[in-house]
Amino acid sequence: MYAKGLIPQQTKEDMLVLGVTDSKKANNLVHVIEQHLESCLTPEKAKQYFIAICLVLINKQHHTLTDIATSMLHQIGQSIPDDATSICSIPDNVQKYADIMKQNYKHQDVVSTDWPPRIGRDFFGRLALVEKQDSCTQTKSAWHLLRGQVDETVKLAENKKISLEDVIEPTDNSLSLRVVIDGPPGIGKTTLCHKMLHMWSNGTLLHQKYDLVLYCPLRNSKIAEATTIADLFEYGRYEVPVVAEWFEKRNGEGLLIIFDGWDELSEQLRQSSLAGSIIYRKQLGDCSTIVTSRSYASALLLKIPNLSRHVQVIGFSEKEISTVIIQAIQKNSEVAQYLIELYINYPCMTDERDEDCNDSDTDTSTDEDICDSLCNQSDENSQLALKLIDDLKVRDDVRSLCYVPLVCSMVILVYCKEGHLPTTLTQLYENFILQTIRRHAKKCDASIKPCTLASLSLLPVQFAKPFQKMCQLAYTNLANTTMTFSSHQLHQQSLNEANYLGLMSTFIDYGEEKYQFLHLSIQEFLAAWWIAKHEGKTEEVFMNHFDDDHFRMCLRFVAGLTHLEHKSYQQCFNKQQLELHCKNILLGYQTYDLHGFCQNLDIVLGRPHYTTDNFDNVAVLLFQLLYEAQNTELCQILAKSIKNQSLCLRSSLSLFDWLCLGYFLKNSKITWNHLHLQNVGDQSLSAFTAGLSSNNSLQTQCKRLEVCLFVSIEDSAHKNE
Repeated sequence: MYAKGLIPQQTKEDMLVLGVTDSKKANNLVHVIEQHLESCLTPEKAKQYFIAICLVLINKQHHTLTDIATSMLHQIGQSIPDDATSICSIPDNVQKYADIMKQNYKHQDVVSTDWPPRIGRDFFGRLALVEKQDSCTQTKSAWHLLRGQVDETVKLAENKKISLEDVIEPTDNSLSLRVVIDGPPGIGKTTLCHKMLHMWSNGTLLHQKYDLVLYCPLRNSKIAEATTIADLFEYGRYEVPVVAEWFEKRNGEGLLIIFDGWDELSEQLRQSSLAGSIIYRKQLGDCSTIVTSRSYASALLLKIPNLSRHVQVIGFSEKEISTVIIQAIQKNSEVAQYLIELYINYPCMTDERDEDCNDSDTDTSTDEDICDSLCNQSDENSQLALKLIDDLKVRDDVRSLCYVPLVCSMVILVYCKEGHLPTTLTQLYENFILQTIRRHAKKCDASIKPCTLASLSLLPVQFAKPFQKMCQLAYTNLANTTMTFSSHQLHQQSLNEANYLGLMSTFIDYGEEKYQFLHLSIQEFLAAWWIAKHEGKTEEVFMNHFDDDHFRMCLRFVAGLTHLEHKSYQQCFNKQQLELHCKNILLGYQTYDLHGFCQNLDIVLGRPHYTTDNFDNVAVLLFQLLYEAQNTELCQILAKSIKNQSLCLRSSLSLFDWLCLGYFLKNSKITWNHLHLQNVGDQSLSAFTAGLSSNNSLQTQCKRLEVCLFVSIEDSAHKNE
């Protein structure tokens, strides 16, 4: 202040006198400043003097003084010069740690593993994101969302397609940002997180107002069970306590925390963890947070007071599925791009336009030239890619899952190796894991020819023993909601890197090497293999976990591996006169005994309506289990348990779930009195009728069928052109 001419020399010397308390010195300094303000001849001069004092305080790099001075400047409507803010932004220790984190994030791959094989460049750039305009209304979106109808999801009025930069766009209210990002397994939620970390590190993230961004994977037990803010810092350094304290004193202002994998927390930790306290603004209220979760576990997150944004990762559109298939199989980028352009721009290459092509007056010789050009420039890989695309048009069930990047990659890998598509998701994962072990054998064990590994059930002893131990590890830790493992835990199972069979990946956690399965769904499949093949009480374990949404995917795999052949499984499908029918008209309004089928046992989708006291829910999980098990007997048992053989379906189903429903009805082998299906989209109807068109479908009949078709505005306009 003295150097700036703001206080007299005597005041400066008084500040250096020994034996005087800091409190008295501060009071004297404030008194001198007040006297100077009062002596100013005009208010403008007083204001300029006051601003000069504040700028000096800011430039001292003292957090408390900076906050006070900045606040005072804002109160008088004075902006802070850029040269001042650059100095006062954050302390050196905080800036140093932020710079270290930026370097760490820069060197991390956006797609963290190369197996399953990465599917082309700009992996994340092809994924579609939508912001839910009304987080409480899920019904319409659920018609198309979970499996396969990405294009239709984007069109819905309640959805707004957004870019990655829009995810952290500030909202109108003054509260800190709270963003929930959900989607099914393997859709790219973690990839999205890594992409945002890269963008922050490179300074290309819009709305980049954050001093520090922390990535907190909740599958990491130390983060999930953290009790202090410092525990959330994945990279330990001596600056961490100081940095954590600085943000605590600021109540989290300037800090963005990305909590990845809410669904991987146990129910207890969702209620009691530090992560939950921060997300719900009980701690660090000014800290911004992004939370990712599988869709089934995000319901409570959507009830966060003043939720800023609900974003859904909805995967590849149909066009993008074709694009990634070509790019993944055809390694020559020029040929791949040629095929993509030709496939997309040539109308007769798609089934949807066959009729238009047949009716058009186009020059057929030109068409033949294009086709000849395609054949001449395509090698075996190109032909294989186009054959897979064509096969997926016939196999709606598999295509409806390829919008998920992880599954799409597996489908491509299995198809290239086997030459055909699997029927169920269980078969897909079983084949993929076998391919992974073959890959491991080729790299690590010259004594075994990969081609001799024909089945997971027939592995040679040097692979069978570690595989069994990994399955046991997967199950016991899934039951304990543990997704990461230390080397000590693996050594206890007599496992080491040589016998991970390529099914695990490593990462550094607080300076310690940790391990995890390639993907949570891989752990879920291996856990299912243990339950089905090695657990002495398979049926009992299945029943114990039936109502546990954490085991939802695992149970589907168990169904696929066991086909649910044991008689005890029948109790899950024998619902004892389950009422799913429309009731009589009451006071002019139609009432329903049961809402129908919902994605989550605890969440009922659809419009409000009257229900009776014996209200019950039949989860879509039952139909998924039936399809995965390919068990026609259970279809008949469930069908006969439905009262009056009448079924009213008002809830929203994904394309894949319509296929499961079609499989159930096709194999019910009864005469239905009444089937009432509402809100059926064009693609849903196509998948549903495809499921009914097999040879034995004549054994299933219906006396009365009501179908309410749903056509989007865009589709309607297109058909009227």
